[in-house]
Amino acid sequence: MSLNKKHQSNLYSNSFGLLVHSFVSFLKQIYVLIKPGVISLVIFTALCSMLIAPSDKSLFIKGISLLLIALGASGAAILNMWHDRIIDSKMERTKFRPIPSGDISAITALAVGLVFSFMSVVSLFFFTNIQAALLLAFTIIYYSIFYTMFLKHKTAQNIVIGGLAGALPPIIAWISISNEMILYPIILCLIIFLWTPPHSWALAIYRSQDYSKAEVPMYPVIYGMKKTLLMMNIYTFLLVGSVNLLFFLNLSGLFFFLTSNLLNGIFVYKLYQLNVTKDYKKFSIKLFGYSIVYLFLIFFFAVIDKYI
Repeated sequence: MSLNKKHQSNLYSNSFGLLVHSFVSFLKQIYVLIKPGVISLVIFTALCSMLIAPSDKSLFIKGISLLLIALGASGAAILNMWHDRIIDSKMERTKFRPIPSGDISAITALAVGLVFSFMSVVSLFFFTNIQAALLLAFTIIYYSIFYTMFLKHKTAQNIVIGGLAGALPPIIAWISISNEMILYPIILCLIIFLWTPPHSWALAIYRSQDYSKAEVPMYPVIYGMKKTLLMMNIYTFLLVGSVNLLFFLNLSGLFFFLTSNLLNGIFVYKLYQLNVTKDYKKFSIKLFGYSIVYLFLIFFFAVIDKYI
């Protein structure tokens, strides 16, 4: 009798262990699906926007707002991965993602993406206001449907037009806790919007064979290096101007003006190197890597500038 009980206990223990292991594995796959590198940038820019915004909202409301914006962005990212599973299976960079590799089913990913998206919008409305909730809903729909299902496959300007989705989180974060100085988050949104083309096209240059193989009409694949570099130069010029708007409109101080233009100078120099080199892969990936650091530091210095 005691042996049977011991056997049953071992079975229950093993079953529970397998259940825990399966759940942890599932969470790991969801973590990969939300594109943590991209989401971290969304969360950081939204957080910086909140830290700058004049607001009397409690720390709890601010924290919940940030969490829900991250949840909405995660839902949109998962829906993007669900739709792009066929393309991902053709590209070296993405073929080991959870859906094409078979680690998680497409239907499960779709369900999780829809739940995340719906819950984030409804909860943001409940905890903050309808304006923030509607803008989050618009961002999710814009990215997961308009960009993912149409723009990405139809036009070489996909990343330019689609970049609006990634640029909106600072505005969502701001209006979720404040209705003052709205021009500030609009400029933050503009900075991200103008930063996106040179950032994304630098990676597209480096991964041009992948995009060509997957038949994604990225600008370098369709128009070649000369036209791509011209467009990257134009967007970088506009990016530098948008960053300086914060100072010239008296929204930031001398500290931000000096530090941001130091970052601008390095960005322009790395783009110059890409313009004059014959080794496009080497210098495009360097520009891509720096562009991530650049955006983080632009927002970080904007926060520091507010408190000094």
